[in-house]
Amino acid sequence: EVFELLTPDNARRLRDERFDNLATLFTQATAQLCQIVETPYTIYFDQALNCVRVLTRVLPFLLEKGDLGDTDPNVEALCWSDHHADGAAAAAAAAGSKKNRRSDDNDDEEEEDDDEDDNQEPLALLVVHAAMHMLFLPQFTCEFYEEEDENDSDEESDASFDDEDGAEDEDVIMDKKRVAKADQESHAEAGLGKPRRIRKGVRLTPHPAGIVWAPGVGFTNDGKCSIGNESSQYRRQRTNKSKTVHNPEAAYTRKYDKNRIEVLRLLLATCSDPLFSPADEYNPLASRWMSVAVAADAPNAPCLFYSLLNTVISYDPSNSSFGGVPYSSKLASDSHVKLVDLSAQVLCVLLDCGLSGDPLPVENQYGEPVVSLTEAQKRGFNIFRSLLARISDGKDLNTLYRGFVRLLRHTFESKNTLLPSSQSKLECYQEILILLWKTLEENPLFLDFILTRCDICELVVPICYLMYTSRQDSSKIGLVHLCTFILLKLSGERSFGVSLNRPFRTKLPCDLPLFSGSHADLVSITLHKMIVNGSYRLVPLYSCFLTVVCNISPYWRSMSLVSSVKLVNLFELFSSPKFLYSGEKAYKHLALLLEIFNNIIQYQYNGNQHLVYAIVRRKDAFGKLASLTLPKAIQQCSKVFPAHLQPEYDADAAEQVAALSIQDVDETGNPIESADSREDKSSKRADNPAKSWESNEETVVSVGSSVAGVKERFTPSESWLAELRSSLPLETVNRLLQHLVPVVDDMCERQNGVVDETDILEVFKDITMVGLLPVPHAIVIRKYQPNQYTSIWFTAFMWGVVFLRCQQPPIFDMECIQLFQVS
Repeated sequence: EVFELLTPDNARRLRDERFDNLATLFTQATAQLCQIVETPYTIYFDQALNCVRVLTRVLPFLLEKGDLGDTDPNVEALCWSDHHADGAAAAAAAAGSKKNRRSDDNDDEEEEDDDEDDNQEPLALLVVHAAMHMLFLPQFTCEFYEEEDENDSDEESDASFDDEDGAEDEDVIMDKKRVAKADQESHAEAGLGKPRRIRKGVRLTPHPAGIVWAPGVGFTNDGKCSIGNESSQYRRQRTNKSKTVHNPEAAYTRKYDKNRIEVLRLLLATCSDPLFSPADEYNPLASRWMSVAVAADAPNAPCLFYSLLNTVISYDPSNSSFGGVPYSSKLASDSHVKLVDLSAQVLCVLLDCGLSGDPLPVENQYGEPVVSLTEAQKRGFNIFRSLLARISDGKDLNTLYRGFVRLLRHTFESKNTLLPSSQSKLECYQEILILLWKTLEENPLFLDFILTRCDICELVVPICYLMYTSRQDSSKIGLVHLCTFILLKLSGERSFGVSLNRPFRTKLPCDLPLFSGSHADLVSITLHKMIVNGSYRLVPLYSCFLTVVCNISPYWRSMSLVSSVKLVNLFELFSSPKFLYSGEKAYKHLALLLEIFNNIIQYQYNGNQHLVYAIVRRKDAFGKLASLTLPKAIQQCSKVFPAHLQPEYDADAAEQVAALSIQDVDETGNPIESADSREDKSSKRADNPAKSWESNEETVVSVGSSVAGVKERFTPSESWLAELRSSLPLETVNRLLQHLVPVVDDMCERQNGVVDETDILEVFKDITMVGLLPVPHAIVIRKYQPNQYTSIWFTAFMWGVVFLRCQQPPIFDMECIQLFQVS
């Protein structure tokens, strides 16, 4: 085995002391791969696998001295010089790259000049392109396909097209029209509008479609492709000179999984540049290796995108794919499970670099989705992000969502079995969550689709389960961060809060408190547990937790008793001296909790007697806060935090501020500029006037340094007390208590202090607060806003997952990794 023969120490010694030998090995292996791509004979496939393994082993050690690591002139010359030591590699590459150029014109489009063929391409580009070619090499990683003349079949195609139209049932036609209308409405709401037509562009349709590995998005179970304008596809088929012929019975075969795994590992190794860059210096546009892999001319990019995506979302780890027989899922091929894991990892990596894709629909004259040449030539263009952003068909979005739900729900369904371990576990759930996040960020239609046309609660349950069970595991802090960001992203939409009112009846295999309520109660109870019984490293997320509950509170129709008590308990916790005086801005948590109470009292009073009663029972906590004076605050602060003791909980940590990037909007989505947001913007302009990438790097560095430094001890002051009183919206709760406390006291007095809670709740139901409360405030929704800090955090988290999951055999050695700390 190559990984055993060439140890990390030997590989580095070969690179540093005998570079010429390493260059020869690298060049010859690349030349062999390029030759095999051009002449894919089966007798050379064993040799191809050996070359793939050698390159997979060697490349990470070259990238340690690559674009993002400590640059080495020898590595630079070997990988990116135009002059090769081996002419065969250049010749093979020149031929290989010719068949890879894509355009929206017919397949017999204009040829390149002969002078361009003579230019030798760098070895780095040849390796990446060869790997992407080999992922669709006939009889090696996909079934054999051929192109043949279609002139004789034009009339046949027309006839079959007309017959299909006539044979469709009226109900089917009506269903298609309804779906098309719903899709058009979704496009209009997302501001996408009708497709723009251009003559030339980079095609986003897989060609040939028959080599995609699995059904799913854009592909049916019988191997048909549904991407693009269906009626236009027939027009193109008739005007095109050739067509792709494949055997439908052999579509989506798994017999090439082992070879696909080997080549995917090589592709992952070629994109591992970020591992060797410090987080505070990471630039997603700096790696030339990744730029080659995601460029517009990357070989088979659409086929690779749909193959990776469909391999992941079509995977069913449950026993249902084996007839529901217990333990039958354990009979699944290990190679296919590994292929699913690697597909998720490679797709996450390819979607992480470059710039976001443009979701605006652009088509060529055949109705096929394309990207304009101007867009494709921009620095930072990523064809994979464009492909993800352009998924727009309702069926495809539903297939994508059902795949995410099936895989994530398996995390707890596999443990809810009568027979122990009767279902196999899903190991790649972290990669699935990263893909879900990428889809939510890249595709505006997907977020709207799952909130308006799907049951979003199916996704909320596994997210809450993963957060709940990972809250004290230090190795899963990143997983909790990721789940929190997903909930924060979803909670910024009104329809999410409304959907959470569906009753929660799922049994989860964890010590979740028993309650009878809705999915909103599940979210609230889970986030409460994260605060009171989670790892100390979750402190930076406290504001995010409360923001999620605050966003859904105006639409929470009926809060359970358990949720009501726990939210009021949180108010008591954050108003205690230990938390209140831990930082100058620690009262921000109280402000969020009071906003939650105000939203429910003002907009959902009738169905939330449990919360009202819990507030009445804890009236002293609100009274103490309202009557707080400066001498009392100073006394409490000095008592809780003596001179020799630093606060354990730092509410002002810069990491906490950076972790929560939100924008206040009203219900219609219009921005609301609060005093806090104006202050943040002015400070950002003062600290960071430039908008270049370098200035953003300085911001990240300052965040890290401020967290590590020793901060000045906080002491209450008059200005702080005035700011606290102006920031805490206590008026609504005070008015509520002024009216209801006498009612409860009167009931207790009339019944000699023995009053049942149900009687009080019944009285609260009959009491109206109209005219007694202040004028209802405007509903404020806090939307997640992408920022530089979270972007770098996601990159580091994703590569941490990839590193830990690629240890058998280990593709990467931990010694030179700088993106994150390996312990």
